Amino acid sequence: MDSISVSSHKYHIRVDGIFVSVNQRGAFALYKDGKVKFVDSYLPIGNEFWLNPDKMISIVENQINIIGKEGTGHYKRVSDTIIIQTFGISNDQLCRRSVYETKGIIVNDSTIKVFSDYSYWFNSELIKEPNIYRLYKTDHKPDSTLAWFNKKRWYKKNLHESRR
Repeated sequence: MDSISVSSHKYHIRVDGIFVSVNQRGAFALYKDGKVKFVDSYLPIGNEFWLNPDKMISIVENQINIIGKEGTGHYKRVSDTIIIQTFGISNDQLCRRSVYETKGIIVNDSTIKVFSDYSYWFNSELIKEPNIYRLYKTDHKPDSTLAWFNKKRWYKKNLHESRR
């Protein structure tokens, strides 16, 4: 089993699939190197995914070209909490990207309960109730090497060694 272990917490976070929401719209993929990719706009809401997951994964694969390098970031684990910071396209003229921070509780190795999704650009909380994500095991994940910041020296300059 692929996992990343940053603490002595009893659950490892599985990275051998895509975490899909069971009660709202959305999904994300975690990678061994600490990267994350959100693909939240193109999946049906909640349990519709689980009725035909192979078909839904192919829809995600086809839509990745649209969102491309966006929705990518890093995650870390602090005890039983996962903290995810991602970049999204900003529709404002002042900056090209905005930062989002998602926090959740690791329920077990394949379930994460997200309780916060915060937009720093809008200075607001984006979810009103917790969102449960469950792992769907698949090899069909977005390519994390395509993240826009991978080849940006200015971005890597102040990163912690574990994220380079």
